[in-house]
Amino acid sequence: MGLFKTVRRVTTLSARLSRFRGQIEMMIGGVRDPRVPLVAKLVMLATLAYVASPVDIIPDFLPFVGHLDDVILIPVGVAVALALLPHPLRLEYNAARTGAIRAI
Repeated sequence: MGLFKTVRRVTTLSARLSRFRGQIEMMIGGVRDPRVPLVAKLVMLATLAYVASPVDIIPDFLPFVGHLDDVILIPVGVAVALALLPHPLRLEYNAARTGAIRAI
């Protein structure tokens, strides 16, 4: 892999993560927490794998259409994963993320 492709991949990953940083931190905490249901963990893992994966369903070099899968699938995956997370745990993770609790 060339240097240009590596830099582009890291930049794209950073841009994807910056929009959903808080939610992704909650999902990472959810994957590690044994109190989270298995279905929620699977959705979280699938969403995190898609965000981190360099492979897209539609290649990004296609104008407009290439980024459409990222614009749709990442927010939907994050929303579904957090909807499956039990409300008390969501509150706990959010409090931990904002600094009210030191660790999950």
